[in-house]
Amino acid sequence: MRYLQLMDNEARNDVPLGRRMPNAKTRVVVADRNVIFRVGLRAVLERSTGVAVIAEAATYEAVLDAVDEHGPDVLVIDLDLGDDTTKGLHLCEEISNRFADTKILVLGTTLAEIIVVEAFRRGALGYLLKDDIRADDLQRTVKQIQEGETVMGKGVASILMRSLGNGHGAPKHLSDRELDVIKSLALGLSNKEIASKLFISESTVKFHLQNASTKLHAKNRAELVAKASANGLL
Repeated sequence: MRYLQLMDNEARNDVPLGRRMPNAKTRVVVADRNVIFRVGLRAVLERSTGVAVIAEAATYEAVLDAVDEHGPDVLVIDLDLGDDTTKGLHLCEEISNRFADTKILVLGTTLAEIIVVEAFRRGALGYLLKDDIRADDLQRTVKQIQEGETVMGKGVASILMRSLGNGHGAPKHLSDRELDVIKSLALGLSNKEIASKLFISESTVKFHLQNASTKLHAKNRAELVAKASANGLL
């Protein structure tokens, strides 16, 4: 631990707080209580051009300080930084409320329904299982999250469909193209990939998603998929 503290202190001596790697296209804070996992995440992410891990954190307090000081584009976090995952969920909500420009990607060890659902409800844009992560998937996901995409790892979409899909009384008058877009979204495709698949522009994809969200009273992309499924539209 002392070694880590020394490394952190040395990093801060010659770089003003909140201004590390200002020219990086994607600035990331990595939060996990396992130092080996943090180092691994840093190594994987920084292989991607334009990505810089500007800070690491191992406690809830350190995460909040790092986001406040450095204003990262993406926070990659395991919500279980202590004995109470609920505290991680509260932290997720606080960061999404206070620092809207920082997008949140959760890397979890479990697909517990309440944790997955609450993570999205409290502002996370992505949820992946640690055991299922591949290096290229992680790099791509971080960039998608930065662009405001919602990313659901294996098994996550079905949990959200079951838990959030309570669209009783929700309208079902979606156009064929809106349905095509939602079905593609449910497969985990990004806006760019959906546009390519359906031979339309990304702006058109966003237009259809916005219209569909309004019709189904969905607050985000994950909830849109869930409510479409609950209404028998998928």
